[in-house]
Amino acid sequence: MKTFVNILKWSFLAILGLLILGFLYINFIFLAKPGEISTINQTTDNKWHTVSLGGETICSDGSEYHIFTRQGKSDNLIIYFSGGGACWDDPTCSAPISLKTIFIDGIPTDLKAFYFPNVLKIFPALLSGIFDSNDKENSFRDWDVIFIPYTSGDLHVGNVTNTYELNGKRFQVHHNGRKNVLAALKWIKANFNKPQKVLVAGESAGAFATAFWTPYICNLYDNKKIYQLSDGAFIYSKRWPEIIDTVWKAESSRFLKFNIGTNAFEDALLKRQDSLGKRIKYLHCNTLYDLILPKFTAVLNHQSTSNNAYIDEWSIGMLGTMKRLSNSDLDYHYFISDCQYNAEKHFTPHTIVGTPAYHTCSSDQITFAQWLQKNVIDDKPLSVGKRFIDSMK
Repeated sequence: MKTFVNILKWSFLAILGLLILGFLYINFIFLAKPGEISTINQTTDNKWHTVSLGGETICSDGSEYHIFTRQGKSDNLIIYFSGGGACWDDPTCSAPISLKTIFIDGIPTDLKAFYFPNVLKIFPALLSGIFDSNDKENSFRDWDVIFIPYTSGDLHVGNVTNTYELNGKRFQVHHNGRKNVLAALKWIKANFNKPQKVLVAGESAGAFATAFWTPYICNLYDNKKIYQLSDGAFIYSKRWPEIIDTVWKAESSRFLKFNIGTNAFEDALLKRQDSLGKRIKYLHCNTLYDLILPKFTAVLNHQSTSNNAYIDEWSIGMLGTMKRLSNSDLDYHYFISDCQYNAEKHFTPHTIVGTPAYHTCSSDQITFAQWLQKNVIDDKPLSVGKRFIDSMK
């Protein structure tokens, strides 16, 4: 009996020890904020580092804003705009995304959380795909990377602090995307003055941001061809002018240099009439039944989500946008795939570039990683998934 009790005691202590070690790992390693630097010259270790920008930068909840960077072995540069939803009124701005939302609640039929209110220090730990520096099959593993977190709920372009109200309680949201990005780009230019190649990429809300900000980045790197990648970008709504210009004060005509209509992404590419477009190679990917974007479209347009009609409608609109952009005078190339299709719930992955789908998602027997390498590394024009566009006829 005494032996049995001792076994139980030591088993309990062993389990307790494992739990403590697991807690310490999660809290101090996995969740640890990367070490801080002020200039890229302070690091050569190919690890993620934090850069606090100060000045007028701020997260939507008033906390400190910062970016992440990692120095590679090449002279090529990735400027990456993070995604993370959006908010524009009392109900949406009162429902920020939290770790509980991400890891426990999952993705419900109707969205319950809408935007990141601050910089999650776990961002670098969650990144894979194009960010995996240990993956020998990743053609971008040696590139310098700047990761611009998204904490303002405004597609990285807002320029206002708004007061919202929920259940009689008033609260502020700093839609500070413009100043956060401008500060990030100022630091980038000072620390990466003469890169060989520049890829401006982003997913979800960050995919819209690449369309808005790439022409500005062209001005930072005169006479250099810029590669722009939007991963998961299409939302159609008559409310875009109201939200972007009235709620977020983005000043589309004066600051973004084009007038926004009902298709903010397509408008950003087709309505900006200046010479900068000639130096941009536009790359655009969407999966056929995106897990997230139809839900945001439904909320914006007050559509029912009681059946799959809203997803199919979104898909048709997305394909139409990609067809029009492909038929334009832009140097534009697309990747469309129905990879990892969930027939029961009728969805495909939301984004690809920073996820394991980077290598596994394919179309026309070409993986996303191969498509991106062909367009950027080899600088050869390639679009895949034309059969999906042709199926609209």
